[in-house]
Amino acid sequence: MLQFLKMWMPALILCSLLPAIGRAQPPQAEIDAAIKRGVAFLKERRDYGRSGLNAFVAYTLLKAGESPDSPIIQNCVKNILADHNQKNDKGELFYNPGGDYNYCAGVQLMVLEAIDPEKYHTEIQTTVDFLVGTQHSSGSWYYPGDTPHNGDTSITQYAILGLWAAERAGIQIPTTVWDKAARWHLSTQLRDGGFGYHPAVASESAAKHTMCVAGTGSLFVISMMLYPDGKPLIADQTSTDGTKKKRFGFLEAVNLTDPAEAEKNLITKPTVPLSAIENGKSKGENWVIKNYNIRNPTGWPIYYLYGLERIAALADAKKLGPHDWYADGARHLLTTQREDGSWVGAGNVPPSTCLAIIFLSKATVKSIKPKYKPEAVGAGLLAGGRGLPKNLAEVQMRNGKVESKSLAGDLTELLAQLEDPANANLEATQESLIETITLGDREKLIQQKERVLKLIEARSPDVRRTAIWALARTNDFTVAPRLIDALKDPDLGVRIEARNGLCTLSRKIRGLGMPEDPLADVPENLDDKERIKIANQWSEEATKRWQKWYNSIKPFEEKFNLYEILNQLPASK
Repeated sequence: MLQFLKMWMPALILCSLLPAIGRAQPPQAEIDAAIKRGVAFLKERRDYGRSGLNAFVAYTLLKAGESPDSPIIQNCVKNILADHNQKNDKGELFYNPGGDYNYCAGVQLMVLEAIDPEKYHTEIQTTVDFLVGTQHSSGSWYYPGDTPHNGDTSITQYAILGLWAAERAGIQIPTTVWDKAARWHLSTQLRDGGFGYHPAVASESAAKHTMCVAGTGSLFVISMMLYPDGKPLIADQTSTDGTKKKRFGFLEAVNLTDPAEAEKNLITKPTVPLSAIENGKSKGENWVIKNYNIRNPTGWPIYYLYGLERIAALADAKKLGPHDWYADGARHLLTTQREDGSWVGAGNVPPSTCLAIIFLSKATVKSIKPKYKPEAVGAGLLAGGRGLPKNLAEVQMRNGKVESKSLAGDLTELLAQLEDPANANLEATQESLIETITLGDREKLIQQKERVLKLIEARSPDVRRTAIWALARTNDFTVAPRLIDALKDPDLGVRIEARNGLCTLSRKIRGLGMPEDPLADVPENLDDKERIKIANQWSEEATKRWQKWYNSIKPFEEKFNLYEILNQLPASK
């Protein structure tokens, strides 16, 4: 029997590991090799003509690392510029995107921005003017013609992606464009958070995986454009020397028209509240998580992966709920790639191959240029509008109407949700918890103090911040050391929440002379190393001051802690 176990034990161990191995992300070398084979397939065809596919191939190759100076990229650019050199009956030049209309225009913007936004400034502006002009009054985009419609979720997605690229290139998009697009998405989003292809066509209005990732991804972009850093978009400011600040760091082309007239009414106050957009994003993300399906999604399979990649990048999510979207998608693509390097989705082979390469290359991440995201500090306070709400009376949209948020949630249940790492709607849990604590029985919170203390060690910085916020409202000074420890948390947002929590607990609203945010007044062009240094210096000083405060008020039995006294003695020579 013993001999039998010795023979089979290695096999049993291997079998027990197989499920874990199957779930792991494929080695990066295999992913890189698959991308390389896919790129080789796309480059076999030298000319993709004047079409949306021409621009999509160029964008894919650029995101896969192809040089803008390579012959195939240059030929793609030549085809794009041909659209800008059309002539009317009077011999005047005008822009007319070939083949795929709004879809083509959107992807062309993505290409020109990725190559050289300064060199192609005029073409980018011309394409923006075209897309602004073709936006339907409802806020959507569609095919050309007078056919009655209520928009196309897919085409609208590409128009939004193109306009987002133009914003990154320094072109100002009128607020009304984003505002109308937000209203259209919220009005066509289904009750369960999903999106259909053509909302006005009964047979094409049901929720599809592909359309839900498209619509939800568009809401993420719209939110960034209307409410950067969680605040309404404002016009570019003028510096102290009277020169106009550049929003994106590029030198702008000289405008021969009156600048004041050119920018008149471009930036206005959004009419769609941030709370409504955030609610739409949350509902869409929940739909994606609940209906997650890599192998058999409704719609176009690889298009669905492309949408997942974008949502995860914009939400800065390594996982979507419990799902490791990249590992799952990469494994699926590596097993379905054909011998010639291509992929077959539900349609044409070249577009499917482009979508697969874009997913594997994590193209959206390469398009996002955060101002501050150092490794040792994190994304900062309230990043992406996901922070703790400041106004408990903030409204929400329901069935197209504005209503006050109702108080909901048992404290025990809400803490259980916060403890669940797979919670798909963390923000809603946070808001309910804060309302419950603020408006409910403080004694119940004190009874749950030990559970909240454990949450300070949670993996999610959002959960840690919420726990710190709650502890500061227990009025229990024994939690102060834990808040002081949190002043050195890896995430800057957690550090700031700890400082604010200590202010609340101590009733010292000035924070012992320490500013709330150490990076609030630093120059935008300061490099990450200097930002990390400033943040760490702030943490060290804040820790020193708050520890001194706590030493002066802590209970008698703690004042004569021998270990602490020995640590405060000067080192022996």
